[in-house]
Amino acid sequence: MDWIFVGDAHFAFGDGERRKLFFRFIQKNKPTLNTLVIMGDLFDFWFGFRDLSRLKKEYGDVLQFLKKLRSDGVEIIYLEGNHEFQLGPYMSGKLGIEVHDGSAEIDLNGKKVYLAHGDRAYPTVSHRILTWLLRNGFTYWLLSLLGPRVVIAVAKWWSAGSRSRSLKKSSQVISRLKKFTQRKLDEGFDTVILAHTHLPEAIPMKKREGEGYYFNVGNWMRDFSFLRYNEQKGFTLEYYNAD
Repeated sequence: MDWIFVGDAHFAFGDGERRKLFFRFIQKNKPTLNTLVIMGDLFDFWFGFRDLSRLKKEYGDVLQFLKKLRSDGVEIIYLEGNHEFQLGPYMSGKLGIEVHDGSAEIDLNGKKVYLAHGDRAYPTVSHRILTWLLRNGFTYWLLSLLGPRVVIAVAKWWSAGSRSRSLKKSSQVISRLKKFTQRKLDEGFDTVILAHTHLPEAIPMKKREGEGYYFNVGNWMRDFSFLRYNEQKGFTLEYYNAD
Protein backbone atom coordinates (compact mmCIF):
# COMPACT_ATOMS: atom_id res chain seq x y z
CA MET A 1 0.00 0.00 0.00
CA ASP A 2 1.18 3.52 -0.86
CA TRP A 3 1.43 6.88 0.82
CA ILE A 4 0.95 9.95 -1.40
CA PHE A 5 2.17 13.41 -0.42
CA VAL A 6 0.78 16.40 -2.32
CA GLY A 7 0.45 20.13 -1.70
CA ASP A 8 0.21 23.71 -2.95
CA ALA A 9 -2.83 23.32 -5.16
CA HIS A 10 -4.17 26.72 -4.04
CA PHE A 11 -7.65 25.79 -5.21
CA ALA A 12 -9.82 28.86 -5.69
CA PHE A 13 -12.89 29.98 -7.62
CA GLY A 14 -12.72 29.13 -11.32
CA ASP A 15 -10.20 26.28 -11.22
CA GLY A 16 -12.62 23.41 -11.75
CA GLU A 17 -10.44 21.66 -14.31
CA ARG A 18 -7.48 21.43 -11.92
CA ARG A 19 -9.76 20.04 -9.26
CA LYS A 20 -11.11 17.40 -11.63
CA LEU A 21 -7.54 16.47 -12.51
CA PHE A 22 -6.75 16.08 -8.81
CA PHE A 23 -9.83 13.95 -8.24
CA ARG A 24 -8.95 11.69 -11.20
CA PHE A 25 -5.38 11.36 -9.94
CA ILE A 26 -6.47 10.24 -6.49
CA GLN A 27 -9.15 7.90 -7.87
CA LYS A 28 -6.56 6.29 -10.14
CA ASN A 29 -4.29 5.62 -7.16
CA LYS A 30 -7.05 4.76 -4.70
CA PRO A 31 -6.81 0.94 -5.01
CA THR A 32 -3.31 1.05 -3.48
CA LEU A 33 -3.65 4.21 -1.39
CA ASN A 34 -3.22 3.78 2.35
CA THR A 35 -2.65 7.41 3.38
CA LEU A 36 -2.97 10.78 1.64
CA VAL A 37 -0.78 13.48 3.16
CA ILE A 38 -1.76 17.04 2.20
CA MET A 39 1.30 19.23 2.70
CA GLY A 40 -0.61 22.50 3.01
CA ASP A 41 -2.22 25.15 0.86
CA LEU A 42 -4.64 22.80 -0.83
CA PHE A 43 -6.96 25.79 -0.54
CA ASP A 44 -5.96 29.30 -1.53
CA PHE A 45 -7.67 30.46 1.65
CA TRP A 46 -9.37 28.77 4.59
CA PHE A 47 -10.24 30.07 8.02
CA GLY A 48 -12.35 28.17 10.51
CA PHE A 49 -15.28 30.57 10.79
CA ARG A 50 -18.32 29.48 12.76
CA ASP A 51 -20.30 30.00 9.59
CA LEU A 52 -18.51 28.07 6.87
CA SER A 53 -21.23 28.44 4.25
CA ARG A 54 -19.12 30.70 1.99
CA LEU A 55 -16.15 28.33 2.10
CA LYS A 56 -18.33 25.27 1.64
CA LYS A 57 -19.89 26.89 -1.41
CA GLU A 58 -16.46 27.52 -2.92
CA TYR A 59 -14.83 24.25 -1.85
CA GLY A 60 -17.81 21.93 -1.54
CA ASP A 61 -16.60 19.49 -4.20
CA VAL A 62 -13.17 19.18 -2.55
CA LEU A 63 -14.68 18.67 0.90
CA GLN A 64 -17.08 16.00 -0.37
CA PHE A 65 -14.23 14.25 -2.13
CA LEU A 66 -12.12 14.16 1.05
CA LYS A 67 -15.13 12.97 3.05
CA LYS A 68 -15.69 10.10 0.60
CA LEU A 69 -12.03 9.11 0.78
CA ARG A 70 -12.24 8.87 4.56
CA SER A 71 -15.46 6.86 4.43
CA ASP A 72 -13.74 4.47 2.02
CA GLY A 73 -10.95 3.89 4.54
CA VAL A 74 -8.18 6.15 3.24
CA GLU A 75 -6.29 7.88 6.04
CA ILE A 76 -5.71 11.62 5.52
CA ILE A 77 -3.09 13.76 7.25
CA TYR A 78 -3.24 17.52 6.71
CA LEU A 79 -0.39 19.96 7.46
CA GLU A 80 -1.72 23.53 7.57
CA GLY A 81 -0.09 25.86 5.05
CA ASN A 82 0.35 29.62 5.20
CA HIS A 83 -3.02 30.20 3.50
CA GLU A 84 -4.95 28.05 5.97
CA PHE A 85 -5.92 28.75 9.56
CA GLN A 86 -7.85 26.68 12.07
CA LEU A 87 -8.63 23.76 9.82
CA GLY A 88 -8.96 21.41 12.77
CA PRO A 89 -12.47 22.17 14.06
CA TYR A 90 -14.07 21.24 10.75
CA MET A 91 -11.56 18.90 9.12
CA SER A 92 -10.99 16.82 12.25
CA GLY A 93 -14.42 17.16 13.80
CA LYS A 94 -16.54 16.63 10.69
CA LEU A 95 -14.32 14.77 8.23
CA GLY A 96 -12.09 12.73 10.53
CA ILE A 97 -8.87 14.14 9.07
CA GLU A 98 -5.72 14.32 11.19
CA VAL A 99 -4.74 18.01 11.17
CA HIS A 100 -1.42 19.54 12.27
CA ASP A 101 -1.08 23.31 12.48
CA GLY A 102 2.72 23.10 12.47
CA SER A 103 4.71 19.94 11.85
CA ALA A 104 4.33 16.19 12.25
CA GLU A 105 6.63 13.23 12.72
CA ILE A 106 5.83 9.81 11.31
CA ASP A 107 7.54 6.44 11.16
CA LEU A 108 7.66 4.64 7.82
CA ASN A 109 9.09 1.15 8.23
CA GLY A 110 11.59 2.28 10.83
CA LYS A 111 12.51 5.51 9.06
CA LYS A 112 11.95 8.73 10.99
CA VAL A 113 10.18 11.26 8.74
CA TYR A 114 9.61 14.97 9.43
CA LEU A 115 6.68 16.74 7.74
CA ALA A 116 5.82 20.44 7.51
CA HIS A 117 4.48 22.88 4.96
CA GLY A 118 7.75 24.80 5.17
CA ASP A 119 6.68 28.42 5.59
CA ARG A 120 7.97 28.45 9.17
CA ALA A 121 11.31 26.80 8.38
CA TYR A 122 14.17 29.20 9.17
CA PRO A 123 11.92 32.25 8.81
CA THR A 124 13.20 35.79 8.59
CA VAL A 125 12.45 38.24 11.41
CA SER A 126 9.69 39.86 9.34
CA HIS A 127 8.14 36.46 8.65
CA ARG A 128 8.26 35.55 12.35
CA ILE A 129 6.38 38.73 13.15
CA LEU A 130 3.83 38.13 10.38
CA THR A 131 3.30 34.52 11.51
CA TRP A 132 2.75 35.68 15.09
CA LEU A 133 0.29 38.34 13.94
CA LEU A 134 -1.68 35.86 11.85
CA ARG A 135 -1.63 32.89 14.22
CA ASN A 136 -2.76 34.12 17.61
CA GLY A 137 -6.01 34.20 19.53
CA PHE A 138 -6.68 37.91 19.10
CA THR A 139 -6.34 37.72 15.30
CA TYR A 140 -8.62 34.68 15.19
CA TRP A 141 -11.18 36.57 17.27
CA LEU A 142 -10.92 39.62 14.99
CA LEU A 143 -11.30 37.54 11.81
CA SER A 144 -14.35 35.82 13.28
CA LEU A 145 -15.79 39.23 14.14
CA LEU A 146 -15.23 40.61 10.61
CA GLY A 147 -16.88 37.54 9.10
CA PRO A 148 -16.34 35.57 5.89
CA ARG A 149 -17.47 38.22 3.39
CA VAL A 150 -14.83 40.78 4.37
CA VAL A 151 -12.04 38.37 5.28
CA ILE A 152 -12.29 36.24 2.13
CA ALA A 153 -12.23 39.35 -0.09
CA VAL A 154 -9.11 40.64 1.66
CA ALA A 155 -7.50 37.20 1.65
CA LYS A 156 -7.90 36.83 -2.12
CA TRP A 157 -6.26 40.21 -2.67
CA TRP A 158 -3.45 39.32 -0.26
CA SER A 159 -2.95 35.88 -1.82
CA ALA A 160 -2.41 37.28 -5.30
CA GLY A 161 0.22 39.69 -3.99
CA SER A 162 1.80 37.00 -1.82
CA ARG A 163 2.55 34.76 -4.82
CA SER A 164 4.15 37.70 -6.62
CA ARG A 165 6.34 38.49 -3.62
CA SER A 166 7.27 34.85 -3.14
CA LEU A 167 8.50 34.53 -6.73
CA LYS A 168 10.91 37.41 -6.17
CA LYS A 169 12.32 35.74 -3.04
CA SER A 170 12.11 32.13 -4.23
CA SER A 171 15.87 31.44 -4.23
CA GLN A 172 16.15 32.70 -0.64
CA VAL A 173 13.20 30.57 0.49
CA ILE A 174 14.59 27.46 -1.23
CA SER A 175 17.96 28.01 0.47
CA ARG A 176 16.33 28.40 3.89
CA LEU A 177 14.35 25.18 3.48
CA LYS A 178 17.48 23.22 2.61
CA LYS A 179 19.31 24.70 5.59
CA PHE A 180 16.36 23.75 7.78
CA THR A 181 16.38 20.22 6.32
CA GLN A 182 20.06 19.80 7.15
CA ARG A 183 19.35 20.71 10.75
CA LYS A 184 16.48 18.21 11.04
CA LEU A 185 18.60 15.45 9.47
CA ASP A 186 21.40 16.15 11.93
CA GLU A 187 18.83 15.89 14.73
CA GLY A 188 18.21 12.29 13.68
CA PHE A 189 15.50 12.35 11.04
CA ASP A 190 16.02 10.13 7.98
CA THR A 191 13.76 12.08 5.63
CA VAL A 192 12.36 15.61 5.56
CA ILE A 193 9.32 16.38 3.40
CA LEU A 194 8.26 19.99 2.80
CA ALA A 195 6.25 22.09 0.33
CA HIS A 196 5.76 25.89 0.10
CA THR A 197 8.37 26.68 -2.61
CA HIS A 198 6.25 25.10 -5.40
CA LEU A 199 9.53 23.55 -6.65
CA PRO A 200 9.57 19.72 -6.88
CA GLU A 201 12.85 18.42 -5.42
CA ALA A 202 14.37 15.08 -4.42
CA ILE A 203 17.84 15.52 -2.95
CA PRO A 204 20.07 13.08 -1.02
CA MET A 205 21.90 14.90 1.77
CA LYS A 206 24.72 13.95 4.12
CA LYS A 207 23.99 13.99 7.81
CA ARG A 208 26.04 13.35 10.93
CA GLU A 209 25.58 9.64 10.56
CA GLY A 210 24.93 8.32 7.08
CA GLU A 211 22.69 9.84 4.45
CA GLY A 212 19.24 11.39 4.54
CA TYR A 213 16.80 12.78 2.00
CA TYR A 214 15.02 16.04 1.34
CA PHE A 215 11.84 16.04 -0.70
CA ASN A 216 9.67 18.93 -1.77
CA VAL A 217 6.33 17.84 -3.20
CA GLY A 218 6.20 20.80 -5.60
CA ASN A 219 2.79 21.99 -6.71
CA TRP A 220 -0.56 21.08 -8.22
CA MET A 221 -0.70 24.25 -10.32
CA ARG A 222 1.82 23.75 -13.13
CA ASP A 223 3.91 20.63 -12.52
CA PHE A 224 1.22 18.40 -10.96
CA SER A 225 3.97 16.80 -8.91
CA PHE A 226 3.66 14.54 -5.90
CA LEU A 227 5.70 12.23 -3.70
CA ARG A 228 4.92 8.54 -3.39
CA TYR A 229 6.09 6.13 -0.71
CA ASN A 230 5.94 2.42 -1.33
CA GLU A 231 7.30 -0.14 1.12
CA GLN A 232 9.25 -1.96 -1.58
CA LYS A 233 10.35 0.99 -3.73
CA GLY A 234 10.75 3.68 -1.08
CA PHE A 235 10.17 7.34 -2.01
CA THR A 236 9.71 8.50 -5.61
CA LEU A 237 9.00 12.01 -6.83
CA GLU A 238 6.48 11.73 -9.65
CA TYR A 239 4.40 13.85 -12.02
CA TYR A 240 0.81 13.20 -13.00
CA ASN A 241 0.06 13.17 -16.69
CA ALA A 242 -3.66 13.31 -17.38
CA ASP A 243 -3.14 11.57 -20.73
